[in-house]
Amino acid sequence: MGFTNLKTIRPILLTGKTGTGKSTKAKTFVNDPIIVYANDINIDVGSIPIDNGIIIEDIHIKPDKESILFILRHYKGQIVITSINEKSVPKQIKAMCQIKRAGSKNHLEEQMKEIAPRSEKPFSYERDTYSLVSDYLKLRDRDLVRELLHFNKPSDTQILTWLTENLHPNRLLFVDGRVRRRWSQAYFYDILAYTHVGNISGRINMPKRGTYSKIPFLARKLGVREPKVLHQLLKDEEFKNWAKTKLNNADCRLLKLGEKRKRKKLDPIKIEQTSLFEF
Repeated sequence: MGFTNLKTIRPILLTGKTGTGKSTKAKTFVNDPIIVYANDINIDVGSIPIDNGIIIEDIHIKPDKESILFILRHYKGQIVITSINEKSVPKQIKAMCQIKRAGSKNHLEEQMKEIAPRSEKPFSYERDTYSLVSDYLKLRDRDLVRELLHFNKPSDTQILTWLTENLHPNRLLFVDGRVRRRWSQAYFYDILAYTHVGNISGRINMPKRGTYSKIPFLARKLGVREPKVLHQLLKDEEFKNWAKTKLNNADCRLLKLGEKRKRKKLDPIKIEQTSLFEF
């Protein structure tokens, strides 16, 4: 087999999400291409001039794998394949291609600017708790912060718990002690928005989960209402031994009852088999 029969032009796999200009960029790699879709291929490779090229669109949608491999192995011109991601491309096809990215993340926005130059970027008011707290601490536009609070309507306890971790408590004394639950929710958001000027940069601290004592739960488990009474009862050896039977080892260690005795496995009793002649 001569070296002249080897394919020298490597196919291009062009990946990018919808709206990133895959089809437009694919045409820049070829002159006058034949365009087909990966799930509906019905072309004669031998009849297509090498200078033209082939574009195979949307290989992520049920591709005709065998037909595509046949084209890749026999067509000598440039082939461009488009897909929304690399994951959906069959491994055999992907291994034969050089991978390129289609445009940039802002390609769709650039197209919109060409169509409507005076248009503004889309802005969503929806925020999760972390993003809302981040905007509250960093944004200097307090009118926008007020609108975000009114739109998302965070729980007063939740938002103040998060803010306490990132602001000095004195900043929140008035809104927490005088406004919360005494005035309307809308007024609470208004005062809260303008309590801070939005000049904090850096990492945001998240509230830590509180620790709770397990002793009240164990007291109820043993039929005692008050933990103080439980400590007094545990001084009695009889009650202490009875409590061990109701609790596991971890609970016994917590109440300082000592380890529970492990039951020893008794040796199985050997029963001598007797025959009928012994009766």
